[in-house]
Amino acid sequence: MRKLPLSTAALLILSLTQVPAASAGSAPPPSAQRTYTLPTGDHVLMTRAGPQFVPAPGHGKIAFTTLLNGQYTVVPATELKHLSSLDAFRIGAAEPRPAHPDSQMSLLRVKALTHIGKKAPEAEVVVINTDNLAAASYDGIMVDGEARLQVPNGHYSVAVAIYQTEDHNNQIDTELLTQTDVTVSNGGATVSLDGRRAHQVSFQTPLPSENNATTVAWSRGTKAKLSSLYMGAMAGTNFYVGEAAKPKTGALRFSVAARQMSPESAATPYSYVLAVPGIDHIPADLNYKIDAASLSTVDSTVVTDLPKQYVKLDDFWDVQNPGPANPPVSGLPPVEVLAPSSQRLYLSTVPGLSYAGLMTPIHSGNFLDGQLERLLTPKAGEHRTLTWRGGLTVPAPSTYDASCFVCREGDTLHGVGIMDTDFDGDSGQWSDGTTTITEDGKQIYQGGTLGQAFEQSLAAGKHRYLYTTDNTHSAEPSNLATSSRISWGFDSATTTNPTAVPILYASARFNTNAHSSIAPGQATLSLTARHQTGAADSPLKNATISISYDDGKTWLPTTTSIVDAAHATGTWTVPPDAKPGYLAVRIQAEDAQGSTVDETVEHAALVNAPDGLDPAGQGSSAKPACGDAPAGYAQCFALKSQRTRGTGLTRENPDGLNRSDLLSAYKLPETGGAGRTVAIVSAFDDPTAEADLAAYRSTFHLRPCTTQNGCFKKVNGAGKPAPLPKPDQGWSSETSLDLDMVSAICPDCDILLAEADDNSAEALAAAERTATGSGAVAVSNSWGGDENGSQRQWTSAFSHPGVAVTASSGNRGFEQAHWPASLPGVIAVGGTSLTRDARDARGWTETAWSRGSSGCSAYSAKPAWQKDTHCRMRTTADIAAVADPATGVAVFDQGEWAVFGGTSAAAPIIAAAIALAGNSASMTNASRIYSHPSALFDVTKGSNAKWDCGGDYLCNARKGYDAPTGMGTPRGLGAL
Repeated sequence: MRKLPLSTAALLILSLTQVPAASAGSAPPPSAQRTYTLPTGDHVLMTRAGPQFVPAPGHGKIAFTTLLNGQYTVVPATELKHLSSLDAFRIGAAEPRPAHPDSQMSLLRVKALTHIGKKAPEAEVVVINTDNLAAASYDGIMVDGEARLQVPNGHYSVAVAIYQTEDHNNQIDTELLTQTDVTVSNGGATVSLDGRRAHQVSFQTPLPSENNATTVAWSRGTKAKLSSLYMGAMAGTNFYVGEAAKPKTGALRFSVAARQMSPESAATPYSYVLAVPGIDHIPADLNYKIDAASLSTVDSTVVTDLPKQYVKLDDFWDVQNPGPANPPVSGLPPVEVLAPSSQRLYLSTVPGLSYAGLMTPIHSGNFLDGQLERLLTPKAGEHRTLTWRGGLTVPAPSTYDASCFVCREGDTLHGVGIMDTDFDGDSGQWSDGTTTITEDGKQIYQGGTLGQAFEQSLAAGKHRYLYTTDNTHSAEPSNLATSSRISWGFDSATTTNPTAVPILYASARFNTNAHSSIAPGQATLSLTARHQTGAADSPLKNATISISYDDGKTWLPTTTSIVDAAHATGTWTVPPDAKPGYLAVRIQAEDAQGSTVDETVEHAALVNAPDGLDPAGQGSSAKPACGDAPAGYAQCFALKSQRTRGTGLTRENPDGLNRSDLLSAYKLPETGGAGRTVAIVSAFDDPTAEADLAAYRSTFHLRPCTTQNGCFKKVNGAGKPAPLPKPDQGWSSETSLDLDMVSAICPDCDILLAEADDNSAEALAAAERTATGSGAVAVSNSWGGDENGSQRQWTSAFSHPGVAVTASSGNRGFEQAHWPASLPGVIAVGGTSLTRDARDARGWTETAWSRGSSGCSAYSAKPAWQKDTHCRMRTTADIAAVADPATGVAVFDQGEWAVFGGTSAAAPIIAAAIALAGNSASMTNASRIYSHPSALFDVTKGSNAKWDCGGDYLCNARKGYDAPTGMGTPRGLGAL
């Protein structure tokens, strides 16, 4: 894996974690994963490995994290200088502290100088009572090199984590300064920490390497319970740590973890993931020399079915027997790689430590989708090969949440959650669906799959059971194994002791290359039969493997052979002219004791697509044009391809849906709109707007639309031609998409571009007033933000007699409604996936786009013309059009062709169609749309659910009105 450029800013992650002797290092199991949103828009993911900071796009990767008395506090480091209190960043409730009514409080002063002698800026101070952690443990902000605390008299330990110091050459540095023992008595105490005596942490590796990240763990407290602080630095940052003596009171443990990566010049990329064993002091010499003979070698490959997919990789060290003598080791910040790719990992072999890795595809939906975890104990001198997402990645029995996946105790069946697992044993949580259990053919249980735990009463005696799970996962992170149905059959009788039922399951992999694509010629699927942990093994009796090139419509047998008691193979020949696509697999097997498995996996592997498959030209390689926006600001909803489509001024057949495709799909006339104006409201200036518009219109043989001939006009938010706002590349892409879609649908319309000064709600509302009061018949808004009360003051800007206003519903699936789409006077436009289909009389098939937003407003009352019942307030959306970037539209943006998606494409399409229809006087809200259902294509399939919402119309397309697509998509102009 070739490393990607990383920020040179320091990484500083603090975690003050109380670790009891019996459960040190314990963390929530994967089924307990939960996500929290911080006031800054960043997220905190609680995982088995502890809290993981997930910054919002464009935000810094650095956070301070503490856990005191059962309560986490997570603060992005860049926010420290803006805060006087950490209260707004606390997660969960704190455990009650024991009362100490007789505690004598005294002043503890902590002073700190950096390694160049300056007062410590932007620092966090941690104070731990080493007599009793519950008596007094504090973390807070140090200002101007000093912090003062009133604490009960006693023994303490102090640490100061200093962020973003600068030396004389303006190098960004990070420092950890500590004092092991501090006695606070009636006269108080002063601790002076001098960074000028700190030493730099560094590593010498057998092969040349460059530091990517270094973290340390400092643990302090009583012998029965420790608190731990983790901090470190990223590439390009010097990391200084001050020497500290062994403790006189309590216990101290200090350990180091690091990632060193090969130079860019290396022919084959490699990385060192290192851990230094914990000791009871901080030494002066922090230069570590790594012995090659002590390392474990792992050749690690990341495969993908999508071309050029970014993947995030995390490295952790797990303590095998946690306790005060073995506190948690610090984790490492993630790296991003471009899959498919491979690298060699050299892992430390430290007694008592195991390696844990996480692989997460990067996309703009739920950031947990597609995540897999790898656990292994490295051994010195070994060399192993492992592939992330290798072979079939499907639900398999898991014991993360309990000692047994499904066990019988007497006549009660105990079950826990199931997880997706690949051939190498990497496990994760990215499928969800329905689980059923039958007893002698009669269903006795039904529940979910993800994170489920259950108890089910069984009939006494021996009976036949069938445990079936029907799962799907989002296609956004990967189209591999998008759907799987597995039935495990077994016999079970009343037991005396808890007993694992004899579930037989299959792991399988193909003879593929690193790209996970099966080439024409002979192909092989190798099957390994396993039994759930705790159940006795039984040899394979028979096995059958079938394959399908059309997602299970037609099944073809393979030549299946049983190799030995636990292995079988299926071989077949892939035709030399095989069309690039996906292969489905069905595995049926039985063991000698009668346990069976019947497993069907759609999109099990690619066929004849060595570089990945993206049939529509985009898929998940489309990225948001604009980053996330803070409260009070709007985000544009354009999704732009990472691959350009030519750089000439015109191109006869650019990729993506072109003008004729849109007219065909929505049955729209080729001409019209003369004398009418469509206004577009965007933020910031697009300097190339007119030139890009000219290229698009020339390509599709439309009349010129220029400032000179009066067709095109660009103004600032106040309606003046100058001064124009400052440019912004992301919003310029949004503007290009809007201009091209208006041109495609209403070729004879004039276009007004109103550019707000910035993307604040106030500036956009000012530009909206300019647009609605300009004489335009329709105004398009391809942006929005989370609803809040402050936006209500701008409502009147989106209402004007005779003017239709459209707004994108958003790209985040079913959640809270977005503003301004949630306003009752705005036509909210949802998103669809649109593909050609010769079998359909229309010539096209349209489904709800999985990421198109729908929601229930918290501020706008339900209009009289909207009759749905599950939302008492305004529901979005009202109507829809193509938005899926996988079926996206061709756009000429900033000198090049690209494929675009997002509901940013849908809003201008509908606005232009309204102008084309000439009925804007009756389109000042969406009521006309609801009264003309026959003039719309009813979208009845697809879902935008981000969690299990059943079959509810708020997140599933259905006949008639549904929130993801509203009343449907245009069938001509009758509803507009």
